[in-house]
Amino acid sequence: MSDGVLIVGGGLAGQRCAEALRQGGYDGPVRIVSAEPHAPYDRPPLSKELLAGEKEHGEIALRPDGWHDEKGVELILGDPAAGLDPDGRLVTLESGTTIPYEQLVVATGSRPIMLPDAEGLENVQALRTVDDALRLRDALEPGTRLAVVGAGLISQEVASTASKRDVAVTLIEAEPLPLARALHPDLALWLVDMQRSAGIDVRLETAVTRIVSEDGRAVALELSDGSTVEADHVLVAIGIRPAVDWLGGDLEELVERPEIHAAGDVAGGEHWEAAGRQARAVAQEILGEEPAGDALSSWWTDIHGVRIQGLGHSNEADEIQIDGDMEDPCFTAVALRDGTPVGALAVACPREVPRLRELLSAS
Repeated sequence: MSDGVLIVGGGLAGQRCAEALRQGGYDGPVRIVSAEPHAPYDRPPLSKELLAGEKEHGEIALRPDGWHDEKGVELILGDPAAGLDPDGRLVTLESGTTIPYEQLVVATGSRPIMLPDAEGLENVQALRTVDDALRLRDALEPGTRLAVVGAGLISQEVASTASKRDVAVTLIEAEPLPLARALHPDLALWLVDMQRSAGIDVRLETAVTRIVSEDGRAVALELSDGSTVEADHVLVAIGIRPAVDWLGGDLEELVERPEIHAAGDVAGGEHWEAAGRQARAVAQEILGEEPAGDALSSWWTDIHGVRIQGLGHSNEADEIQIDGDMEDPCFTAVALRDGTPVGALAVACPREVPRLRELLSAS
């Protein structure tokens, strides 16, 4: 009997790969190994609906109870991968269990980067898992003070959600503008204005220089501009590192082997759409099919009740064309470089997305 496909990582990429394998007719063993004790779930709600209390853990599962048993996909939960023997085609788990494979999919995601002096402080955390989200939700009582370090998409969403719970939020960003890799400066400024209009205290070009702590808890953050932000809880969202230590080697070299594949954060697919697309491409490769061509990069978010959808790479533009009123907000923005569209944004205009996608695909 074949050792089948071993998928290491129980996030979106791992789940979508398993789905695509079964949909494509693969009938060999499929196993998903996850460090978390939970079946695969959707992560975007962690900073929005789950954090707001509008959904509970069971409502964000990627597949209903029983799906994995029905499809013959074995879940190995709460036992992270600890080592890889690529020549022997074996993965060793933290428990000491070894699992053989014919095809290996590395989809172990990423780990958050923490502030140097945050270790051991009970009210300082990251947001990567459902348990992180529930911990943060419990901390965000009305009237509390939340400091969010880093102003990426997750931070923007958390700031929005927390403010609706009557939490005083300070959003701290070391760079001149947030989301520099995704947004044209004019659009980044628009987003900052939106947050400030909602009562968020946004600090730009300001880094945390020291966490002031008492009795194992952070009580304030000292900033590079000389100011101090008092806080009851601190969320750190300053970046991620691929979770690949368990591989014992360089992932780029390992995926040169025909039986080893990668998808999700470890392969640069940080956004939801990209992770799913990479996972399906891996499944097609395992099935011996020609993977679909590269799709247009895209992302989306909900901030203060406004759906924002991005396409392409607006940060690469030297010109931006706005259609509509940025104060509404209901507008689209097309970013151009040397007159050629390279990115676009639809704000509260979901029906415009197909048109914008076609515009960018044709350029």
